Amino acid sequence: MSMKPIKYLFSLLFAMVGLSSCDTYGDYEQEFSPVYPLSGQYYVKVIDETGKEIVMHTITDPDGQKTDVFGTYMYLYNTTDNDKDKLWIKLPSDESFSAGILGKINCNVKALTFSGTAGNMEADGTTVNGEFTVNSGILTLKSVITPTNGKSDGIEVKYTLSGKTYTVTGFRRTGWDADETWSTPQVNN
Repeated sequence: MSMKPIKYLFSLLFAMVGLSSCDTYGDYEQEFSPVYPLSGQYYVKVIDETGKEIVMHTITDPDGQKTDVFGTYMYLYNTTDNDKDKLWIKLPSDESFSAGILGKINCNVKALTFSGTAGNMEADGTTVNGEFTVNSGILTLKSVITPTNGKSDGIEVKYTLSGKTYTVTGFRRTGWDADETWSTPQVNN
């Protein structure tokens, strides 16, 4: 058998592979949760009733030097029923609830607000441990200048837990590590 038919066969095979790999696909449609743009992960700090920032945890470096960390995360996300007027909220807390504060409350997506009273769900998602009230929560789009000088959505939440009222302020996570070295963000007026 000569090499010519084999070369012809390989050329034909490569041409077929090349032509079939040129398929183009349209852009897929981005889907959002029914509570978007409220839903998301936020980098925040928690302030107590006296106006003092709460230490969320302390880091000890290899030399034994301790550093207090004030920044932490809070989350807003949709319910399994994809309700348009309710969302899950997971608020940070200090030693009051080591796993955070988790419950389902009301929201108004159009007004970018949320509030309500809920039983605090334990990490197992079924056990209620006390109750908390979100007195007010508001999202302001593109209102915060982040530490890296980018713009992000600002968030402020006032909640009551065990008779004490706390304020949570911060911004939607950007994904940049430098934005999560807490410094007070500037709010545009």
